[in-house]
Amino acid sequence: MKKTLLVFALLLMANTSILLAQNNTINSLKTSLTLAKTKKQKAATYLLLIDNYFSSNKDSAEFYLKRTLQFTESEPTLQVSYISAILKYAQLFIVKGDYKESEKYYNKAWAILKDNYNYELYSKYYGDFGVLHFYKGDFKGALNNFSKALELAEKEQIDEDQLRFLNNKALAMSYLGEAEASLDVHKKAIFLAEKLNDSTALGKSFNNIGLIYEDMKEYNKALEFYLNALEIKKNGTSQIDVANSLYNVAGMYKEIGEKENDTSLYMKAENYYQQSLELGGKINYGKIILYTKTGLAQLATARNKPKKAIEIYKTVIPEATNSNDNQTLRLTYLNLGVNYLKINQLNTAENYLLQAKPLIESSNKPSDKAKLYKNLSKLYADKNQFKVAYEFFEQQYNLEQELSKNSLQNKISDFEIKYETAKKEKEIAEQKEQLLAQELDIKNRNLYALLLSSALIILGIIFFAIYKRNQLKRNQLQKEIDLKDALATIKTQNRLQEQRLRISRDLHDNIGSQLTFIISSIDNLKYVSKDANEKLKEKLSNISTFTGDTIHQLRDTIWAMNKSTISVEDLHSRILSFIEKAKVSVPNIDFNISYDIDANKSFPSIVGMNVFRVIQEAINNALKYAEASKINVELAKKEAHFLIKVSDNGKGFNLKTVELGNGLSNMEKRMSEINGSVIINSELKQGTEIILKIALENKIT
Repeated sequence: MKKTLLVFALLLMANTSILLAQNNTINSLKTSLTLAKTKKQKAATYLLLIDNYFSSNKDSAEFYLKRTLQFTESEPTLQVSYISAILKYAQLFIVKGDYKESEKYYNKAWAILKDNYNYELYSKYYGDFGVLHFYKGDFKGALNNFSKALELAEKEQIDEDQLRFLNNKALAMSYLGEAEASLDVHKKAIFLAEKLNDSTALGKSFNNIGLIYEDMKEYNKALEFYLNALEIKKNGTSQIDVANSLYNVAGMYKEIGEKENDTSLYMKAENYYQQSLELGGKINYGKIILYTKTGLAQLATARNKPKKAIEIYKTVIPEATNSNDNQTLRLTYLNLGVNYLKINQLNTAENYLLQAKPLIESSNKPSDKAKLYKNLSKLYADKNQFKVAYEFFEQQYNLEQELSKNSLQNKISDFEIKYETAKKEKEIAEQKEQLLAQELDIKNRNLYALLLSSALIILGIIFFAIYKRNQLKRNQLQKEIDLKDALATIKTQNRLQEQRLRISRDLHDNIGSQLTFIISSIDNLKYVSKDANEKLKEKLSNISTFTGDTIHQLRDTIWAMNKSTISVEDLHSRILSFIEKAKVSVPNIDFNISYDIDANKSFPSIVGMNVFRVIQEAINNALKYAEASKINVELAKKEAHFLIKVSDNGKGFNLKTVELGNGLSNMEKRMSEINGSVIINSELKQGTEIILKIALENKIT
């Protein structure tokens, strides 16, 4: 009974666990049932409803099974649905623990099915019928049916079914003592589970490997596999699988507690048994309920409470007998015999051990037979029937020798190494794939970056070309505007020049002639009034001189107005003319004029006129106030400026004390109007120099 074959039940339920009931799904199916237009649609909907109820509500599942059988039984076109319902009903009886009723339905299904091959129905029949054999303790029958189901799945190349039947077959083989061969089958199952990424099936394989370790009495290793399987199953959808694993884990804690004499592990074992029992009752899983009860009885035996164990075992017998559960019965009888031996009730012990004997021998499980013979040997030794005791001892010894020959430890260790190696290789392969994927990703990124950079460069070139084209257009447009402005300026200058010429002609022809007439009239008046007093003559001479100066200034103005520009040469000539006239008045002063600038450079006429007036004023001031014997006029270019310096060697003056007159103020005003400046340098007895400074830019061309 300690065997943890419960794993097996999950394989039985694999088909139904996929379609666990969901309320909304069931409601939808019920709606579809009322709307079904054909009998086939209705039958198919009935089967889906059964699948959805199977794991959650056995009563509802049975209700719809009966309705399906009634609906499909007499309809030849619905024969497949009818057989499916029969097989489902047989499966339901397995879960409920009623093996007699289950076998009756399987036989009924096969009677119809045997001459009408249908893979789905055949594989379900062999697979589930094998489970029934297994639960009844007929491991050979179970192995035979699983092998047939596996053969069909391999022929049809249905990987999922192959995986399920491989696990079942391996389990049955291990129960028949073919542990070494079962490892090869487990190996196929594990690699197929990994190929299908089926964690549930992988959990089953781990669980079944745990069974092998348990047979080898490697309980800690078995516990490790059972716990791994439990964790995987908790993430699955089958509560039956979880209940089985809870039972297996509990059994290992009991075994380790016994082996290591650690009673604290019994508490853990009891806890897991209770969880399994509770879950089995919740899902109406009769087999696990019986197994858990026997597990609790074994725990009582381990705690040296044989009477408690006997009490529990006796509650199992009626239910196991009623369901024809020979697997449970044989182990229950065996353990009852063991516990009666503990309390020294030899005859009762003999009764139960002999009831167990045919059941255990027919199951052909070596470890169970060895245990049976061991206890029979002890029984008959206690009863002083040493010959019989020796015969059973000899059988026990031979079986244990046979079991010890199996080099399972090396086999399973080799299997583990190969599995871990394969797993590592797979991880390495996955890492390589990840690296390749990363490299590809990096290459793609680089390619994208290159494409993006190229696109940006192309866009940059396009934008630059557009910018240059627009810039060219703007420059052309600006040139056109400048040209228009220049033309407009030329026109304006031409008009201004025409006006200046007209004004100058008017000044020359009218005012000039009138002033000349005034001078002639004054000269005539002086002649006719030669007898007049000196004071009158002096006033007439002053008027004549003033008028003559006015004529000279008028001529200078006309000179400037007649020109749009005045060149350095013009200015130089004009200054020479002015100095020649001044020499007539002051013949004792030495004048010197020089220039160090391109004579062809020219000024706007207004600039030239103002510069000439300022030079005139500077020379006049030197003549009037400096008492100089020498006056120099220098025209020069210095850096970006046009410099005119008028200097004398006169008496000079103190700039800090002298009060400057209107003449100097006018000079500054004139220079300011043409953006120029005046600099005056003078010292007592050292002479005076006046420097005019004009920026060449925009002034001289």
